[in-house]
Amino acid sequence: MPVYEYKATDASGKVVTGTAHGADLIAVTSNLQNKGLTVQSVQQHQGLDDFPVQIENEKKSATADPPADPQTSAPAETPKDLPPLEARSIIAKDIVGPVVGKVPLRDLYFYFKQLATMLSAGVGMIQSMNTLANQSRSPKLRGIIKEMAGHVEAGRPMSAGMQRYPEVFNPLMMSMIRTGERLGTLDSSSEMLATYLEQEMELRRLISRETMYPKIVIVASIIIIIAANAVIKSVGGGMQLWSPLTEIRTWYWLGPLIIFLFLFVRIGLQNNRIKFNWDILIACIPGFASVTRKFAMAKFGRAFGAMYKGGVSIPEAITLGADACGNEYIRSRIYPAVRHLEAGKPITQTFRETGIFNPIVLDMTHTGEMTGSLDQMLLKVSEFYEGEAAVQARRNALIFGVVVFLCVAVYVLILLIKFYTGYFQNTFKAAGGD
Repeated sequence: MPVYEYKATDASGKVVTGTAHGADLIAVTSNLQNKGLTVQSVQQHQGLDDFPVQIENEKKSATADPPADPQTSAPAETPKDLPPLEARSIIAKDIVGPVVGKVPLRDLYFYFKQLATMLSAGVGMIQSMNTLANQSRSPKLRGIIKEMAGHVEAGRPMSAGMQRYPEVFNPLMMSMIRTGERLGTLDSSSEMLATYLEQEMELRRLISRETMYPKIVIVASIIIIIAANAVIKSVGGGMQLWSPLTEIRTWYWLGPLIIFLFLFVRIGLQNNRIKFNWDILIACIPGFASVTRKFAMAKFGRAFGAMYKGGVSIPEAITLGADACGNEYIRSRIYPAVRHLEAGKPITQTFRETGIFNPIVLDMTHTGEMTGSLDQMLLKVSEFYEGEAAVQARRNALIFGVVVFLCVAVYVLILLIKFYTGYFQNTFKAAGGD
């Protein structure tokens, strides 16, 4: 049986590496997830065992007749022709990728949406991916899709290529796609991912709309003050206009702060331990805590319900559903439920002991458990969480826009006070001199 090398993280964010035996890549990944690990990369050990497709290709190459014209005939496929499985370098994966290698959400949404549509229509996986690669507007995503198509053509799962690009595909995407590959429902998993991406884009557009006017005021004030001071200086001097954002001293601390925040979001939050602590911090902030929690629980409910309906064992479905929630803190709270279920406790009681399910959800889960329609109830729970979270997220976006507007109003007020204070001081000095 082939040997695979893996790199994963546990519920606390600690990196775990090792080797595992399995029939194929999907089986190894599923076994690691059953142990409560979040798989970052899996690659076959470079030993005596090779991928079945490689062995088959080598057999065909050995028994096939030699080409008549080696100059015009295509060379037989060798292991070197297969897309790589090993993880990219730390610099490329954890530094360069998150900073300059992001793919816009709109391009990811288009890919998953069109992939779901084409697979539902009966188009082959490889043909669908090649078509979408040619249509992608993102050069990086185009290359990634072609690489994933190569994995599929070699008999590997699409997730084998996705796992090499954590800056593009987050743990939610990886878990949902692996679930679809395991259950044979890749079309519905892609459709759910497209829905999540659409919701995320809509929320970002809402925040952008609500903060557009304050951002215009800030930028316009800087440009106007700099231009006005240049004109005043050119005509012989006079009282200069003042703004903290036009002072060089301000940017000594504001510039590094902006760079730090950018790097923290792009690089720091890619680390599971930092993400775990960040999620705990967000869970303590009123307003934001409930939104992130509801969205995470909605993702968990949909993934768990789909896997339960597909016949996956309940402990494994809970583990994969926790990986799909996208929140490290909530994932660490759900993982212990697997041990309680294996000890024979009912699902509803196990969910109650986690302390993250509200009473309405527990009642719905109990009803589904008693009536044998747990998958349907979990999907209803997801819809409930999604609806509540969407409403509160929009409310928070509006509040955030108002707060930003008030901050800009205070900024403009400071400019006016500073201007008129300087104006009257100069007037009084001129009057005293006369």
